[in-house]
Amino acid sequence: MTIAIHESALIRHFNTRKEVLRAWEERIGARFSPFRGFKMPDSRLYIEDSDFLDSIVDLIITNERHVFIRGPVGSGKSTLMLLALRDLPTLADRRGNKFVTGYVGMTGLYEKQMAAAIADSLRVKYRRSWESSQIIDAVAKESLRRYVEEKSRTALFIEDVADNQEAAFHKLRYLADLPTEEMVDTYKGALDEPIVTLVMSGTMLYWNAMLSFLPQIADRTEPLDVPPLNDAKAREFIGRRIAYAQNKIDTFNPEDFDVFPFTDESVKVINAAAKGNPRDIRMLARGCQQVAAENFRAKGDPSVTGEIATLVSEAYATILREVQ
Repeated sequence: MTIAIHESALIRHFNTRKEVLRAWEERIGARFSPFRGFKMPDSRLYIEDSDFLDSIVDLIITNERHVFIRGPVGSGKSTLMLLALRDLPTLADRRGNKFVTGYVGMTGLYEKQMAAAIADSLRVKYRRSWESSQIIDAVAKESLRRYVEEKSRTALFIEDVADNQEAAFHKLRYLADLPTEEMVDTYKGALDEPIVTLVMSGTMLYWNAMLSFLPQIADRTEPLDVPPLNDAKAREFIGRRIAYAQNKIDTFNPEDFDVFPFTDESVKVINAAAKGNPRDIRMLARGCQQVAAENFRAKGDPSVTGEIATLVSEAYATILREVQ
């Protein structure tokens, strides 16, 4: 028996929508949507805020405080951490120590998972059968050895720190307190400063959680609020993504680039609605692409005008109000 499978109206709708979007992308020379989401985007898409990045790196180098990069979801905290992480191996602190760096980008970790993730990121050997305290002790001993024998200080980056189980916090406290009194007594006069610097990220809610759960670390941590993108940086954000989708990112010149089919007016409208938040800029630009694609099908013009950006921004604001 032969069963006839007919294309449903819903499938036809989505297929047509995909074709409309693809036609717009082909018109601007893009291989895919410039505003697709990436779990970990290409570093060539990063928008650098050199002043803010310098403030992060300076705090790490001076070794006076731990660092907490604070900002709303989508504000670019992870990007800033990766940029600082990129720069540190080429630098030395005020005492001439080089840096050994580790990055824990996973969240929702339990105590042993956190300990193992820290050890893996810092390339510290341990047995899988060990308890979390044994793993962290191995990390502490190796950090001490690197500091004394290799003149290398440890900088540990932990993303969205408060997403992890409370018990995992206390493993961080142990590392933040290094060197221990026993270590100081053993290496008399050689350990008069912290040997591990924590660089953490999170929202204001996460920061408040740290104040509650780990005041001992919070009291020695400098919170830095991520600045929103200004109009020029928002324009570069969109320009880089368009160039990336066009396979032209390697020749992208931040001093001279085009954002076609977006207009400068549309970028300003989008950035104002997004309040300089990169994630929201991307979402709004994606919405503008969808409207512009329909307009392109009807009129042959792929432009994202200020009028389209205003329309999408108002719809986006309405959705946010209804969700809240």
